[in-house]
Amino acid sequence: MPARAATVLFDFDGTLVRGDCAAAWLRDLLASHPLRRLLAGASFPVLRPAFGWWRVAWMPASFYTWLATVGRTDEALAEAREDFLRLCAARREQLLIAPAVARLHAHLAAGDPVVIVTGAEAGLARSLWRALGQPDVPVVGSSVRPALGGYIGAEHTVGPRKLQALERLGIHPPFAAVYSDSAIDLPLLCETARPVLVQPDPRNLARVDKRLRGAFETLL
Repeated sequence: MPARAATVLFDFDGTLVRGDCAAAWLRDLLASHPLRRLLAGASFPVLRPAFGWWRVAWMPASFYTWLATVGRTDEALAEAREDFLRLCAARREQLLIAPAVARLHAHLAAGDPVVIVTGAEAGLARSLWRALGQPDVPVVGSSVRPALGGYIGAEHTVGPRKLQALERLGIHPPFAAVYSDSAIDLPLLCETARPVLVQPDPRNLARVDKRLRGAFETLL
């Protein structure tokens, strides 16, 4: 039996699409209700010291997920998500990071196995990717679960947890290539001979350069 081809990995937020899709979705939900908006604003100064970077600060993110969803039916949440996706689709050219998207298409055309692995909730990322008119590829991401009348985080796939989530699906390093905008993904970037940083900011560029000693490509 021939060996399985190595997988090409793409981060999602900041790599294929601009911004943070989960944070944008939750902001829309919170802003649509005056009391939720008030509670979010009042709690932010308390949670801010622990907030760090949204993509790694799981407890505050989980709290805002609950605040945005508590008391809302699944049907109402699904309708609100469709509204959010329609607005995103209307901004398709603004949201897509063209150089990285072009690379993903090139890998697919070459027959490479491609997986998107993200800290965003997997269903949201998958739906947004489709709404932006992009090809179906497997999406591995975070999950939520019901709690106290709303939803909270169940698993947050960031950093080394991305490796664990991939391994549960039988996707193991070394990877053919890894595309990311962030040093958070160094556990993945260190597991490929072809690490690619996509439009990194100076802080992330410096952190990755310190670890990989210049042995990476920068995609601008």
